[in-house]
Amino acid sequence: MDEKENYKDIGRRISAIRKKNGMTQEALANMLSVTTKHISHVENGTSMLSLKAFILFCTEFSCSLDYLIFGRNFSNFALPDGINELINVGSEKDRERLFRYLEIFAEISGQKK
Repeated sequence: MDEKENYKDIGRRISAIRKKNGMTQEALANMLSVTTKHISHVENGTSMLSLKAFILFCTEFSCSLDYLIFGRNFSNFALPDGINELINVGSEKDRERLFRYLEIFAEISGQKK
């Protein structure tokens, strides 16, 4: 895969996370201390965030840099695509709901005491 395709894939993941969390490009630009035009270029794959901005983005949206750059899930085991997307792109509320379900499952299956 060439660099242009990598930039486009990264931009798509950033855009998906931003939209899933109900944030505008302008709000994201303000958060990262860049211009709205720069965010547009990043999401279209024609520019890239600085390392500092990537780290701030990952911290703010609780996603992994590995996911943003490579599209890989942070875990070593395979989860269904819908779960991976929810963990990596879902809103904080969606992730909290998923973790509550998992806690209930653990209790029912005897894994949690």
